[in-house]
Formats: sequence, structure tokens, C-alpha cells
Amino acid sequence: MMNIREDLNKSDVASADDAALAAMAQKGEIEAEETLMRRYGGLVRKKANAYFMAGGEQDDVIQEGMIGLLKAIRKFNPDKKASFGAFADICITTQIITAIRMADRNKHKALNTSVSLSGPAGEGDSDVTLEETIRASTADSPEELTVIKDVTGYILHNGDSIFSEFEMEVLNLFIKGYTYRDIAGMLDKSPKSIDNALQRCKKKVNDYLWK
Repeated sequence: MMNIREDLNKSDVASADDAALAAMAQKGEIEAEETLMRRYGGLVRKKANAYFMAGGEQDDVIQEGMIGLLKAIRKFNPDKKASFGAFADICITTQIITAIRMADRNKHKALNTSVSLSGPAGEGDSDVTLEETIRASTADSPEELTVIKDVTGYILHNGDSIFSEFEMEVLNLFIKGYTYRDIAGMLDKSPKSIDNALQRCKKKVNDYLWK
């Protein structure tokens, strides 16, 4: 475990790496905690934008994401293999998705006016929703990839297994950016079988969020 000096000045804190900042924050160094919150604030907003695109509702999701980031700071263990960035990503995603699922179960709690994946999938006045994208689209849009990747990571991180071995192979390659034809060639399957597997995965992701 690294030794962190308690008397670091603000310049030292600002230049410290994530693991060092997390260690300092866990010892009560407020400046270190605030530095990490600022450093990863953009990631929180990016996650929130992928799930909620409607006005004030987005602020609620950003707040949930910041709670997830704060949990990451306080629970991070540098002895584990994961970097702080990877751990923070998981914690932020978990917090947001948990809030989505709780909001769907109880409309009168936090995020009570949010519609999660039923919000617009992009900027402007588009009526196309992320839920519709997951259910029907075969296009690898950034919004679709973000949601599928986040929810898949959440599912696996929580120890759930809803995908078959073949579906996991297809899903992992799809998330990495390979086309249907590429995946078909790599797995020695037809493009149609890849499409069918991805549609099953998308349905399972959607069902998991709303069950």
C-alpha cells in the first residue's frame, strides 16, 4: 500500500494520480476528493446523457452518477487489478442503472418524472427513444452501444448470467465495434445468426432493465 504524505499542498494534489488521490480522500483529504470529483465529472455527464436527455430530469441522473463516483472514491482499493477509472465507471453505471430500475418500480421516489430509456435517443426534437433503439435497431449508434455496454457490464458485475455463451461472444465483439459480417466471419456463423443473437441480447438487456 502506498504511503501518502498528509501535508501535500494543492499543487501536489492536482498533479497526483487517481490512486493516490483516492488514498488521500479515504484519509479525509477533502481537496483530493474534490479533485477526483472534478476529474471524473465529465464521465458522469456523459453517462447521464446516454440515459436521460430531457431537461431537468438529466440533473437528477447526474446527481446519481456523482453519488456513484463518490462511492468509487471511498471504496477504491489500489491492491485490486482494476484502475480507479475502470472502478469508477462501474460504480457510476451501477448507481445510475439502479436508480433507473427503482424509479420504474416506484414513480414517486427520486427521478419520479424520469422515463430512462424512453427519453429521446439524441439531441433535438427526435421522437426515437433509446428503448426503441435497443428493441429494434440493428445500427450500432453511439447511444445504443453505450446503453448495451453499460447494462451488460452492470449485469455481469452483479453476478447475473442471462446470456448464452454464444450470445456473450457476439455481444463482446459487437461492443468492440465489429460489424455483423466481421463477427460472422470470426465465429464461422452466418450474418443472420449474428443478427438473431444480437436481437436476443438487446431484448434481454431491455427486459433486465424493466423487470
